[in-house]
Amino acid sequence: MCISNSSQTCGGLQSNDIYETTQKTPGPPASLEVINITETSIQVTWTPPLATNGKIQFYEIEAKYINTFSTFSLSPLLIWKIYSNSTSKPKAKLLNLQPGTQYNISIRANNDNGAGISKSILQWTHIGEPDTPEVPTILKRDEGQITIKVVPTLNDNGPITAYHIVVIDSGSQASYSPEMLLPYQNATSKGLSFYIAAELKPEELKDTFIVGDGRMYGNYYNPPLPPGRDIHISLGVVSTMDNLTKVAYARADHEQHGIIILDFGNMEHTDVGNSGLVVGLSVAIGVLGLLLLLCVAAYFVLRRRLKRRRRRLPSDHQELSLQGPMIEVDSNGYNHNGYMPDEEERRVDHYENLKQQVWNIPRNFLEVKTDLLGRGQFGNVMQGTVHQRGLPMPVAINTIADGELSRADKKAMLQELDVLIRIGSHNNVIHLVGVCENPDVLFVVFEYHPESLKNILLESRCLKYAAQVCPRMSTLTESQIMEIALGTARGMAHLCHKKIVHKQLAARNVLMADGVVPKIAGIGIAQYNNAANTPDYIRWTAQEIFRGRQHTTKSDVWSFGCLLWELVSLGGTPYADTAIKEVPSRIMRGHRLHQMNFVGDDLYQLMLQCWQLDLDERPTFDEIVHVLENFIEDSDIHINFNMFSGFHYEQYISELEST
Repeated sequence: MCISNSSQTCGGLQSNDIYETTQKTPGPPASLEVINITETSIQVTWTPPLATNGKIQFYEIEAKYINTFSTFSLSPLLIWKIYSNSTSKPKAKLLNLQPGTQYNISIRANNDNGAGISKSILQWTHIGEPDTPEVPTILKRDEGQITIKVVPTLNDNGPITAYHIVVIDSGSQASYSPEMLLPYQNATSKGLSFYIAAELKPEELKDTFIVGDGRMYGNYYNPPLPPGRDIHISLGVVSTMDNLTKVAYARADHEQHGIIILDFGNMEHTDVGNSGLVVGLSVAIGVLGLLLLLCVAAYFVLRRRLKRRRRRLPSDHQELSLQGPMIEVDSNGYNHNGYMPDEEERRVDHYENLKQQVWNIPRNFLEVKTDLLGRGQFGNVMQGTVHQRGLPMPVAINTIADGELSRADKKAMLQELDVLIRIGSHNNVIHLVGVCENPDVLFVVFEYHPESLKNILLESRCLKYAAQVCPRMSTLTESQIMEIALGTARGMAHLCHKKIVHKQLAARNVLMADGVVPKIAGIGIAQYNNAANTPDYIRWTAQEIFRGRQHTTKSDVWSFGCLLWELVSLGGTPYADTAIKEVPSRIMRGHRLHQMNFVGDDLYQLMLQCWQLDLDERPTFDEIVHVLENFIEDSDIHINFNMFSGFHYEQYISELEST
């Protein structure tokens, strides 16, 4: 087009044509690079587009998996929205990725006119620890050799590059440590009683393997086994990629001896010496069995006499179970439902501790009603009223027939009571009101509210009303949901500071004071269940628990993520499409609760962070509190309960939440 005459075309071969599009979307980011990688996350940074063509509203990041070692299907496309109009280099951490997987990561800027051109990069996540292999089965023991059966292992977190056959001499005083495993020659020189006897490539692994055949496997010598030793065999799975190696070993123990497949084909060749040994062992076992029966009989006789003696004691002695020096409570390693102590075990007078820290309620101040709330570990929990400062207060009362408890039950009861005492007072946690002693019964009195968070959420569903009466999906507001989430997180942060692990965090275990203030319940001696059914918390359980690990505060963080999902789904059942017995395997294969259309990306990202495989990648409760406070203060929409076409509630199936 000529400047002097717009109706004519000017120029030649050296001229540049310039066209104007109808919409001005942003250009591609000037750069995109990876700055940090873990097993389940990739952190990227980028430079904003040179041509923004207006104000950038947000960036859209997509991660599409290209290659993976996972045997289960992955989500084909993960999408994040990052709200940033910074002119410097923004950063984003992409969470909940699969270990040992290659992703195509692309990013594009969005302005008022729409999405711009994307820029992409390929990146692998780090491999994860392989799944624990099965313990080898001992098929046969010969002189200097053991024949084992080996089962190949599947690994969803990376490649299997080798298998290790490990020999452990359990009769030695040196304790077994997988981190110190060495070839036989090196282990012997260092005085270790365990070593790697063979390294096999996956294609070299057969159904059976002879330990102690004197051959070389890879760079490892498989020496004959010493006679008369308690030998265990373990199997290791090695995964190596990009100069990173992860190994997992089977936990071989004395149970391995119980799965030996005996071969009686050559019994006629057994020498006389071995026959004599068998006879001697048989006699010894018979004598020990007889002694055991006598001990059991004596125990029951003494127990019956002791009970008769207790019945003859005057009534004023029946309170001694909680008076004077108490049974020493071994709280070492105990967590709730437990307390995780950082002090050495010490003898404590728990009754004096009670009198100093809680209210010893006069009997005439306490009214025990006939309404049964449920059954606790040590007795029925009844509804009641306590008169405090002249005002009636509804309470739950655990009625414990202390005199009838065994020594072990009494010890456990004191541990549970100790947990409730240690909690102290917090606005978002149920607290211990006090105790009341009777000659026959100990009343443990704690705060009570009739409505649970689960019931409040389900009752807020309003599709049962006409659309013109209730144009929203819930009678609760979005801000109320966020405040409930924040209050629950604050209560859990308090428990964390007290070193208490809940283990059973779910909406049913959060009571609602006045219908608005969440109070975490189900802790210590305050835990009880409805007589009609027993709750099943498997849908709220962290994946590491299914792998045999201990509950920690980070396991509670996982459960909190499920509780957040319950909140925004208005009481839906997690994994409602999955039978109870299939839940653990699906979770361990990477299945997670889905994002609903009316839930913002930032809030769902918080849930995904709670469900990280790596416990260190999960946020602390203090961090969760901080994030939720920011959500409440900012102007972004994190939940939208306005009704829309095609909406349906997440299923609530009570049978899937109980046994």
